[in-house]
Amino acid sequence: MQSKISFLRRVVRANPTESRTVITNIFRYLMVACLCSTYLGLSPARGQSTSAPEWRTSSFDPQRDGWQRNESKLTPGNAKDIRLLWKVKTDNQTMGMHSFREPLIIAGVHTTSGAKTLAILAGAANEVYAIDADSGTVLWQKQLKWASDKPQTSDIDSGFICSKALSATPVVTPAGAANRFLYVLGTDGYLHTLDLSTGDETKPPMQMLPAAYGKAYGLNLKGNVVYTVTGQGCYGVPNKLYAVDLANGKSFSSPVRQGGIFGTAGPSIGTDGTIYLETGDGPYNPATGQLSTTVQAYTSSNDALTLKDYYTPINHEWLTRRDLDMDVTPVVFSYEGRDLLVGSGKEGRYFLMDSKSLGGPNHFDPLYRSPLISNTNANFQTEGTWGSLASWKDQAGTRWVLAPIGGPVAVPFPITHGATPNGGVIAMKLTDKNGKMELTPAWLSRDMMTAEPPVVANGVVFVLAAGEFTGQANDVDGGLYSWQERVKRSIPAKLYALDAETGKELYSSGDQVTSFLHQAGIAVAGGRVIFGTFDGTIYCFGLP
Repeated sequence: MQSKISFLRRVVRANPTESRTVITNIFRYLMVACLCSTYLGLSPARGQSTSAPEWRTSSFDPQRDGWQRNESKLTPGNAKDIRLLWKVKTDNQTMGMHSFREPLIIAGVHTTSGAKTLAILAGAANEVYAIDADSGTVLWQKQLKWASDKPQTSDIDSGFICSKALSATPVVTPAGAANRFLYVLGTDGYLHTLDLSTGDETKPPMQMLPAAYGKAYGLNLKGNVVYTVTGQGCYGVPNKLYAVDLANGKSFSSPVRQGGIFGTAGPSIGTDGTIYLETGDGPYNPATGQLSTTVQAYTSSNDALTLKDYYTPINHEWLTRRDLDMDVTPVVFSYEGRDLLVGSGKEGRYFLMDSKSLGGPNHFDPLYRSPLISNTNANFQTEGTWGSLASWKDQAGTRWVLAPIGGPVAVPFPITHGATPNGGVIAMKLTDKNGKMELTPAWLSRDMMTAEPPVVANGVVFVLAAGEFTGQANDVDGGLYSWQERVKRSIPAKLYALDAETGKELYSSGDQVTSFLHQAGIAVAGGRVIFGTFDGTIYCFGLP
């Protein structure tokens, strides 16, 4: 390059008059070359743009931190100007309480209408929708082809636990890859590979679960392997960590059946490839590998999963007796050269763990075990923390951890925004007190009905108060509520934007959303906040 510059200088000095023509021709050549490479980069399922913000997996990234680092349009200063940009009513079929999963937002996808940013949502009945994120137009809609040798059935239980619904948020190949695909786990137990441009299935489905209708959660992709977890043991599918190798189609799983694995974002993956999950109620016997109510870490190598480490709360027997499951996807973040992670559950405590040794030599001692932050009632239905967490680092270098909670808090917070009988979002700071790390309460949001996991973007926390009625035990009539009864008791969702450092409300959608949602959060990218609701409507909020 330096020699070319020197050559141009010599040309200019030798003949100033003709140098303009030479430079103009060179400029034209470079422009043609750039246009050609840009055009070629838009071939189907190839060379998608890597510059635009995306949301390609549950909770943004494999670490499940819910921190959209690439947002530049939405700020604390202009969040008050957020508006409903579009909404589209689809024919999506519900299954029990399930409707849509968390959206994905993928930029630079080549379509027949040119390069588009797509919002992709998977529906409960194996329907996948691709929406033009700018206009709300449905660009393609595909029904996954049933691949199991077992017949597909449409009947579902009246209970809310096993609903035969597609319950795992899909995942897309990272930006910059030579080929990008959408991976969706159907209710047939098979992983389907879809072309982003058309929604067509590009290769035969790969079996991921041992049977149909397992209750799986958010897909995660590391290298050439897709991972998921299952809960509730639905239709004979054991509660395990499952994986499929995309190169050879081989599926494999963790060796021992566990208590339910309920983190809605699925497993999280550390920067070194370690896979993390939490287990719920069940047998506890380290000698046999049965580790209920525990944070577990696995390595993946040569199409095999191996237990690496684990942390079990010291009161795990009591937690199991009270049905206070560990039920979130742990969030992972880097700190001084190593990964730390935070877990929680229905109990309402938070556990800070070092990836080098989750619970110390005895597996019972994390870096930090918080006091009871919420759920003083030991309520297994509507209090404590569910789903997944979020984490971000501010400009001063302070690490924050955010969590959705049900019910009021049990400790004082320096900044509050009113009573929270239904719950909301809490923010904690990672602090170092005399060499001991702690999670220190920072702020408590306004009251929200069933807050979904928060998302952090450019100094703004976005959270959806889902409106879902989460009661389980019917104390009046006995037994458990049916999913139909829970639907009737739910209320419309509300979108909130909060200041990330204070929790102050910056925006509320008010009554613009007309339905609730069940375990299906939001995606944020390119100035847009997108989500779907139970009634089949997809919403996009942002700046006008």
